Amino acid sequence: MRIKLLYTVFLGYFAVFHPFHVSVTDIVHNEESKSLQVSQRIFIDDLEQALKQFHKLEYVDTYNPDNIDWLDSLIGSYLTDKVYIRVNNKDLKFNYLGSEVEGDARWCYYEVQGIESVSEAEVTNITLMEMFNDQQNIVHFKAKGELKSYKLDKDEKYTTFTFDQ
Repeated sequence: MRIKLLYTVFLGYFAVFHPFHVSVTDIVHNEESKSLQVSQRIFIDDLEQALKQFHKLEYVDTYNPDNIDWLDSLIGSYLTDKVYIRVNNKDLKFNYLGSEVEGDARWCYYEVQGIESVSEAEVTNITLMEMFNDQQNIVHFKAKGELKSYKLDKDEKYTTFTFDQ
């Protein structure tokens, strides 16, 4: 009986909480539109905890919100505080576009206009690092036909990508 109870609690824990904390950010330089198009995949439960703490809220539903515009305003202000992009030695401000749910995660979309070319890009991504010591943020950056990737964590919060002329 005791083993059965322990087994039930153990399985229930992993059904509710995933055992790792990771986000994935894809950044693509679109030469035609002269923009950086960014999408970031964040686990719903982790994002919910972070938004509650960041905005000092009792309740936020990131899976099925009553008001998606309100949720997106919360996410946008949170990500503006956690993600920094610098291209060709120029700090960029991104425009948060919105989000959508896919499985157990929420894809968040933003962009930066007016980027002619990318020779060097510095990306800082501290999303969820205030919440989880084991948080990892994987960044994929595509420019000039090259795809480069890097894993950020509590010890390395930013990286620099260089692209051939």
